[in-house]
Amino acid sequence: MSESLTAALVAAAVSALVSLVIAFARFRQARVSQRNRVEQDIASKYDRMVDYRLQRPEVLALARRWKPECFKFIYDHDGPDEDSWAVYYGYVELVISYCNAVLCARSQGLIEPDVYGSQHELLIKLLLAEHYPILSAIIRPGGYVTKYLIEHVAQLQMGGWRWAEAHRNLST
Repeated sequence: MSESLTAALVAAAVSALVSLVIAFARFRQARVSQRNRVEQDIASKYDRMVDYRLQRPEVLALARRWKPECFKFIYDHDGPDEDSWAVYYGYVELVISYCNAVLCARSQGLIEPDVYGSQHELLIKLLLAEHYPILSAIIRPGGYVTKYLIEHVAQLQMGGWRWAEAHRNLST
């Protein structure tokens, strides 16, 4: 092999290695950026949920009084409590949105496991327990939420978590 061919091969190999290192660095930077955006989105959803609850403290009391027949009052403002059930359902939608964002990010590896375990996991369980009466009707196969919540609740229950009992224990 001639020296010029060897030099060209070494230059090509070095160039390929440098390109690979740069591509890897860009990939890592994009992943960090994506994680930051996801964390900001989740924090924003959490903040909206908290603000809603602070502005409408009755939502937790309504959660205790929810019955399946309340679904019709969401659309009928002439029912008991006038539009309170629609207000409550709005809060439940925020809860579902937060839980879905966290569980989706977790499934895509966009939340560190320790952050999920120390911050989000327990909060999701609390939210599920607080709103068991309505969420148990929605979070089921064939229900109206994403697979993330359906699968998460199923995993919790397979692990021995008793959803209805957790709801009852909140008021004792």
